[in-house]
Amino acid sequence: MKHVFFLCFLLFVCSRAFAGPLVSLSVKKAPTEEVFRSLAAMSGKNIVFPETLTGELSLTLHEVPYEEALRLAAASQGLFLETIGDVTIVAPAGTMERGFGALTAYPLSYIPAKEAAETLKPLIKAPLSFDQASNTLFVLGGPGDQARAQKVLVRMDRLQKQVTLEARILSLQEDASRELGLKWKWSGLPQQNTEETDGGTLHLGHGYTGSFQGILSALCQKGKAKVLATPRIVTVPGKEGKIFIGDHIPVVTEKVSNGTTTTSTEYVDAGIRLSYTPIVSHDGVITASVHTEVSTPTLISELHNYRITSRTADTNVRLLEGETLVIGGLISDEEQKRLEAIPLLSKLPLLGNLFTFRSRKKTRTEVVMLLTPYLTEPGRSPTLIPYKEVSHTPMQAPDSNKKKGR
Repeated sequence: MKHVFFLCFLLFVCSRAFAGPLVSLSVKKAPTEEVFRSLAAMSGKNIVFPETLTGELSLTLHEVPYEEALRLAAASQGLFLETIGDVTIVAPAGTMERGFGALTAYPLSYIPAKEAAETLKPLIKAPLSFDQASNTLFVLGGPGDQARAQKVLVRMDRLQKQVTLEARILSLQEDASRELGLKWKWSGLPQQNTEETDGGTLHLGHGYTGSFQGILSALCQKGKAKVLATPRIVTVPGKEGKIFIGDHIPVVTEKVSNGTTTTSTEYVDAGIRLSYTPIVSHDGVITASVHTEVSTPTLISELHNYRITSRTADTNVRLLEGETLVIGGLISDEEQKRLEAIPLLSKLPLLGNLFTFRSRKKTRTEVVMLLTPYLTEPGRSPTLIPYKEVSHTPMQAPDSNKKKGR
């Protein structure tokens, strides 16, 4: 009968270098399977190994980290380790690859490894991991899973064209939109609103005859229209681009608790906000989700505070490169009060009103946004097209088979 001397114990000692348990192990001609089973029992870790694991092991370790003890025990028998989650697999190399597949690293260039892992997770059964620092995705699986992963990654990890959105934000007086011929309830528009909103959309398209730009220039000269801003944003397909033009308005709030009133000041954004998320098809058609919001602060003199009035519009639209989408109908009514008085004389009893002038003026303005997308090669500045002169007749949906042009 063979005598086997087998002694091992686990010391839960924390050191500066290792936060895990330390293992002291002394075995002589112990069955390899029994050594790994004892390591698992003492450490509380999960270890999987095949039933065909044979051989004997002699090893003496003193206060060695558990992971290092496991690695040394496996290396002494020519075994390989693979960790999947909280489970460590111990097996010969051939068994490892046949049963659990190979570990393949996929360095990615254009998409985040985390995003790739989230996309692949429902498509393959193989365990996935990623390293953000090197932007590398790791797949532990057989040939089938590896082939599916590679096929998906080849499609995803590509250099894509960027989308440059040129926005022209206008402020129109009440009758200016009628002179431009803009109406916000056209039928047969090429896009559908995601929900009923305060605004409307109009698709101007490419190269139509007319005098839209000429009328707009004339309205600006008359003071009936004003260009508020001409921002540009660049984004990649599937990612949101944002524009905000405005101010942070202080709004005073009061909170009463147990008879005590606490006053605090919060800053609220007021102005023009635009968010734009494009998707580009293989034939160059740009499908975009567009959200616009116009917020106007109004001072309530009785409360010594501001009231914020917001108007929003949401739409999904399909455009070819260089076509223009108009979002309007964002109308606001403002009332301005004016007081002019002659010092001292305006304070005279009974006669003071003769030296005081009061006026009240109501104005209705409309904010209109002209949005034109362009496709841009990465690393290059966009070559923008001047606004086309367009007519104000209802337009049909663009032909998706039409070749795009600048």
